This record gives sequence, structure tokens and C-alpha cells, in this order.
Amino acid sequence: MKLISDNSSSFQEDEEIDMDAVNWHVNGHTDTVTRSRFPSWVTFEDEVCIPSPIDSPRKLPESPISPLTPDSNHNAAVTLKKRERPKSSLVDFSRGQRLNFSSLHRQLSLNTTPTKAPNPFLDEALKDVQPSPINPFSSFFEEQEKRSQRSSVSSGPDSCQSESAFILSKELDSDQFEDYRKKALQADVVEQLKQIQIEDPDSLTSPTLKDDPLKLDEPIGPCLDFTKPQPKDGWPVMLRIPEKKNIMSSRHWGPIYVKLTAAGFIQLFYEKGLEKPFREFKLEVNHEISDPKLQNYDENGRIHTVRIDRVTYREKRKYQPMPLVTHSGDREQSVKLGTTDYSDFVSIISSIQNALFKLPATVDLSTVHQNYVEEEITVDVKDEFRAILAKGDNQILHHSVVTHIHVLSFLSGMVDCTLGLNDVFIKGNEVVSRHDIMPTTTTKWVRFHDCEFHGSVDEDVFHRSRMVVFTPLDACRFELMRFRTVFSEKTLPFTLRTVACIRGAEVELQSWLVMSAGFSSNRDTLSQVPCENVTIRHPVPAEWVNYFRRDSVLGERSLKAKVNKEASFGSPSLSGSEPAMRVTLGTAKYEQAFNAIVWRITRLPDKNSSSGQPHCFFCHLELGSDREVPQIFSRYTEVEFDMPATSASKAAVRSISVEEKTDIKKWVNYSAHYYYKVEIEQKQTLNPDMEGGDTVLDNPCECSAQ
Repeated sequence: MKLISDNSSSFQEDEEIDMDAVNWHVNGHTDTVTRSRFPSWVTFEDEVCIPSPIDSPRKLPESPISPLTPDSNHNAAVTLKKRERPKSSLVDFSRGQRLNFSSLHRQLSLNTTPTKAPNPFLDEALKDVQPSPINPFSSFFEEQEKRSQRSSVSSGPDSCQSESAFILSKELDSDQFEDYRKKALQADVVEQLKQIQIEDPDSLTSPTLKDDPLKLDEPIGPCLDFTKPQPKDGWPVMLRIPEKKNIMSSRHWGPIYVKLTAAGFIQLFYEKGLEKPFREFKLEVNHEISDPKLQNYDENGRIHTVRIDRVTYREKRKYQPMPLVTHSGDREQSVKLGTTDYSDFVSIISSIQNALFKLPATVDLSTVHQNYVEEEITVDVKDEFRAILAKGDNQILHHSVVTHIHVLSFLSGMVDCTLGLNDVFIKGNEVVSRHDIMPTTTTKWVRFHDCEFHGSVDEDVFHRSRMVVFTPLDACRFELMRFRTVFSEKTLPFTLRTVACIRGAEVELQSWLVMSAGFSSNRDTLSQVPCENVTIRHPVPAEWVNYFRRDSVLGERSLKAKVNKEASFGSPSLSGSEPAMRVTLGTAKYEQAFNAIVWRITRLPDKNSSSGQPHCFFCHLELGSDREVPQIFSRYTEVEFDMPATSASKAAVRSISVEEKTDIKKWVNYSAHYYYKVEIEQKQTLNPDMEGGDTVLDNPCECSAQ
């Protein structure tokens, strides 16, 4: 097969551009778009094309020769003019105006000079362009149709394809034939695109999470307050004396009484009932509460402690090992408090957080005109999950999810910031710049209940547009807003079952823990989010505390069970009893700070075990007499843990906009804290094979004597 190789200078220029002509029908208008390859049929770069008759009155030289015959006089160079880039603007399209691929039709045409395709959606000059009614290949298609009618049925598709290519090569030169071949390939791609079905994420059959309903009168459950008691007038706490370390003197914990006034003053009294405090200071916007910790208290156990620090953030430059600009805070302790009562400890923290949240927004005029080398804003989204679970299947009876959003920013001058959330009322219809969009991993739209805002937020704008507009405090971490949501998961990260058996003076307690496959982060083992700092607390009556302690050189200590190391009450040869406590993962011992046997696990699932492997805690106790069994036994086992980089409410930050600033570093951190109670099953025996093993005991004292 011989191809015509007489290529003029004009065809050399056509090789560099090598474009196609495809007619698209969009929104009732027919636009002729030239292009080189299908993936770039819509381009936003600077494009080059031949001026259209609308742009310039200049006419191209007419050729009397048919387009099928090589033009010998077609050597004149075609002047290409650089077209100005069209100006684009953000347009809010409704759902009905989405692009429908079924309305796109292709029409092959070779009567135009190949050029780079302008954008048919933005170029106003192509609005009135109509396709050419002249088909320069009409004779070729008529002859091919006649040949196909005369050909026999036995001729295969390969022979027809080779014959068509041979006829086309005779009438076209190499450039035009290559152009036609690419058109045929692109036409197949267009047909495949027509078959694509775009699923709506909001449809009922979509695999994505369901949106929260918009019913205003829908109840979201009670706001559980068993972890956050009601505010009190004061709390009996412990104070470290002396407060500052001194080499020449020892330190100890001394009892005091603390009050928090409505104006935000923390007052320290020597004892309850005194009128004048020995120390008083006011909470300010730069005060922060540290993470709760357990510290040594006495020979019997540890104490819950928390600090109130004055934090000053500064921009610092480091030159080793490489130049770096960081923002870090310098902490100065204002007061450190401790208590052995966990309920009072949680109440103090909650009351101080509410007082800091309600402080008025103040601006430090000395730092208004401060210029930062690197500007950044950090948003922390933390969920607090509280619930009560049923025994056996761990069904959630009551639950509450409270989301706290904190902001820390380093911005030059006073600017307004806008925060966009995945609110079900707007469903992403807000207009923001592309560089303001933050990546999210959820497709759920959430409804926010009982929204509370910091003094720097414009609440009227939020109720109108559902956008959080605020003026951030400079170099100060503060709580921007808080709200309640519905728990977005069907199950918890792991299931826990606790069974207690009391037969006279013999007590057996056992817990089974298994990771839940229904939790979203547990479905994919590669992207599984671990549960950290897991504590499972089994309450112990005050009469049983002495059974979990032993004398040592340094005083009394609690029996501690580890993996492959059991905690025993004594020698099995003398008492004949099996070990007191054992665990298959983590550690377990009695802690006076919680008045319970605390089973601690650093991480779930464990790195050395599979996600579906169950873990067990077992405790066997022989009392001196059945009279030591209390009349009222605790009904619940408490579970508490943290999950990083996850959300219990599926609330997400979709956009962060800073007024007239584009080169700002933006960070969003997610975390969740879970606290819930699981009901304890009380049975006659832990062995299910024994008759009557499933009988539930309402009163432990009704067990038969040993």
C-alpha cells in the first residue's frame, strides 16, 4: 500500500498542532471544537487557534481543488494568532444543570484546519458557530457503501477494514489519514463515556452514609451527665505544698477548698466555710487546661491531677539541623490541683472549660500589627462520646455526642476567617475558592443541635448562611464552638461482655473483649484506626480492697496481673485456689483512684494479634465469709479510651477561608474520646454447661452458701 507523501509546509505545521474536529451538542447549541486527544477536550491553558470570522474579517485563500486531492498551491503558511484566555467565574449550578453525557453526539469532519481546542463552555466566540453542511468525503462514503452492498456475507471484518484503509490511503495523504485514524479511536472513547452511569451520593441506594434527617422536632436522646456532673459551689481538693520545687524542702499534698465564681475567678480557701480566700486569680483567654494525669499520692495509690497554665505562643526560628520556622508555646503554671474523687475531678475540668468558653473575646493591641514569617491556622475537632450499653449484645440504650472545635492561628493583622462544615442544611452549596477546600474522608451530611459559639463568632451570619465567620484571637488557642450530634456508627469499635458470679464467699469475674467488624475503621485492616489508652474499670466494693493488697518493702502494693504473669493471692498448695487475676493482653490491678480493678491496654487491636482475636480478663476471689458480700453491687463496667484521626459524629471541616490571604498553611486534626458503661451480667456460674448457669441474680446475697 503506497501513501501519498507530498507534504507541503502547511502540513508540517499541521503535524505540530495535530488536532481533531469533534462536534459537541451541549445545552441545545452546537459548537465545533478542535482537539488533539480526548483527555484534553476541555483545557484551561493558553490556547492557540485560527481567528474565527467573528474575530477578524481576514479570509483564507480559497482553493478550487477538492479537499480530497493534494493541493499543490497550498504552501502558504497559515498565520496563527494567540487567543486570549477567557475569564472564568464561579457559578452556582443547581442539580438539574449537571452535564449529561447522553446528550453528547459526535460528528466526524475533516474540513477544518487542525488547531488546539478552545474551551466550549467559556469561549463566547464559539456560541453561534454552526457545523459545515458540506461533507468533503461524501464520495468516499458513497463508494464504500456500494462496495459493502456488493460484498458477500463470507467476507470477514478484517478484509473490509484493510480495503477501506487502502481506498482511504489513495485519496488522502499521510497526515489526513493519521488524523482520521485518531478520530475513529476517539469516537470509541466517546461511546464508552456515554455508557458511564454517574451515581448520586445522596440517593437512597448509594453505599455512602445516610444524612441526618431534617426534622426539627426529632429527639436526639438525653444529654448524659454521669461523666459531667452539675456545677457545684466548690470542691474539696488537694494542693501541692510548696507549689514550686525546692531542693531544701520536701513536698506533700495538703487539703484545700476551691470555688469558681460567675465572673471567672478561681478562689483557693484553706477550708470550706471561710469568707476570704488565701489566693485568687482570674481566668484569661490565654489560660489552658492540661491533660489529666495520675501521680503518686501515698503508699496506697495515686491521685488525679490537672494544671491550669498560662500559655504564650511565639514564632521561633531554628537553624539546626536546617533553617526552620516553628510556632511553640511557653507554659507557666498558675495552679495544680488534685483529688482522689474521680467524679469531682471531672466536674472541676468541665466547669473550668465552660468558664474559658464564655470569656469575652479580647484583642491585644500590642500584637495587632505583628507580622509572621509563616502564617498558619490549626483547627482541632474533638468528639466526646458518652453512652449506656445493654448487657450481652452491647446495644446502645442512651448516648450523646458533643463536638468541641478549637482554633489556634498565627495571622498578621486582624482578619476574618470563615469555617465551612458538612452541614445538612447546605450540603456543600457554599461558594469558596479552590485553595480553601480541605480534604475530607466522609460523604455524610450532619445536622448540628444546640450550637454554642465563642464571643468572636458572628452568630447572625451562621443562622443565615450556616457558615462560621469569626475573628480569631492572635496566637491563642480557644474553643470556637460546640454542638451535639447523633452517633454516626451502628456499633462501637469493640464489644465487651462482663459476667459476675457470686456463690457464697466465692466470687468470679470475667470479661471478654472482641473487635467489632461493623465499625467503619475496622472494615479495612490496612486503614484501621487503633484505640489508644484503653481502660476497663471493674468496680470493687470497699470490703474487698484488702484482698488485692500485699505488704512489701516500700509499704502496701496492689497485686498486678500481666500477660503471661498471673497475680496470685498465695501459694496454690496451701489454699488450693487458682490464681486471683490473669489477662491475655495488657495489665490489671486495683487502683484506689478509681476504686476499681483497672484493666489497661495500650493499643487495640494489638500489633502482635489479629483484629478478630478475643481477649479476656479473669478474677477469682475467695472471701473470708459470705457476710462480706455487699447488699448493693455495682451494675456497670466503665470503659474509656481515645481514638486519633477519627470522628464519632462524622462532623468535618470542608473549607477554611482567610480574608485576602491565600498562602496560609491550614491544618485540621480529628480525635474522639469514648466513655460508656456496660451492664454486668450476674449469673450462678461462669460455666455455661452447668444447669442453671444462665439464671440472672437480682440480689447477690441470695446465692447459696458455700
